[in-house]
Amino acid sequence: MLKYFLPGLLLLSTTLAASALQAAALRDFEATFILKLGSLRIGTSTLTLQTETNGSYRYKAHSWPVRWVSWLLKDQLYETSRGHITPAGIRPDKYHYLRKGGDKKREAKLSFNWDENIVRNKVEGSLWEMDIPAGTVDKLASQLSMMLALQQDKKDVTFNIADGGHLKEYRYKVVGHETLEVPAGTFETVKITKLRDNKKRQTYVWCAPALNYLPIRIWQRETDDSVYTSDLESFNETLRVTP
Repeated sequence: MLKYFLPGLLLLSTTLAASALQAAALRDFEATFILKLGSLRIGTSTLTLQTETNGSYRYKAHSWPVRWVSWLLKDQLYETSRGHITPAGIRPDKYHYLRKGGDKKREAKLSFNWDENIVRNKVEGSLWEMDIPAGTVDKLASQLSMMLALQQDKKDVTFNIADGGHLKEYRYKVVGHETLEVPAGTFETVKITKLRDNKKRQTYVWCAPALNYLPIRIWQRETDDSVYTSDLESFNETLRVTP
């Protein structure tokens, strides 16, 4: 179960399609999240963003189950996206996904070639190429694209993501503003929903302007009515926006 849930919560799955974004709008940070099934804590995840003065970035995610469920949910997930933050938005160069510790190890590597607009995929020892439009990102970097989009007051965004040899499109819409309390504190938030064809699955994301629009809660209902939540537990103060 964890192997399907954790990537979804690290999600915001996808890339912002074609808008001019400010490269200087992302700050280095570290943040920790509580992962829950219903009211039960089942895991922890961390996000780390490091940027350089030349515009390059390294974005990392690590998720693992809490000890009391580790006998059942053994998977640990590692994701890394490397690339550049440009005036046109996030431009990933390399993406690495690794799931291990459970019944089956899975690893995927993506390499983006922007001169030819293709992405090379290496998954489970298989190699192939896929054409991609400008603006395509990997699953992890899509979260950075969402943060940039909200900073520019975008209300409806469409994302393209290179994932598993397929180009996927996701759509998100701002549906309101709420004051939300999470373990890390109380924040004013922008509430977003993911637009789906399958109405039985629901996803909502709350992003905090005071934290550079970092998602502080992600809520997802599956088709079997299971509810998964990711809540911000802690963060370093470099993330906080000073009025």
